[in-house]
Amino acid sequence: MAKMVVDILTLDAVQCAACQYMLESISALPDNIKNLIEFKEWNIKTPEGVNKFVESGGRVLPTIVISGDIVFESIIPTFEELLDALEERAVDDDLKAEICKARDAIE
Repeated sequence: MAKMVVDILTLDAVQCAACQYMLESISALPDNIKNLIEFKEWNIKTPEGVNKFVESGGRVLPTIVISGDIVFESIIPTFEELLDALEERAVDDDLKAEICKARDAIE
């Protein structure tokens, strides 16, 4: 089963507070969801990060890209907004089921 790809485009999550919060929004997801996604921070201070930023069509930092779609630009998503964005792009039924469980746990 292929995992959903989530890219976090940042200036540097260590030195940039907004970038750190953006990365944390993904890192704080429940383990059952994180096991079904592949996420990575792309720091534009590195050549690989710059290439990913350009490849993704990034315009501002920080940005979350889910399955190739720019979803959150300079706006740290709430837990619910992040779940909605993941569910909207999920093609795997296991991921959709885990998102539903996470939603039920907060209600």
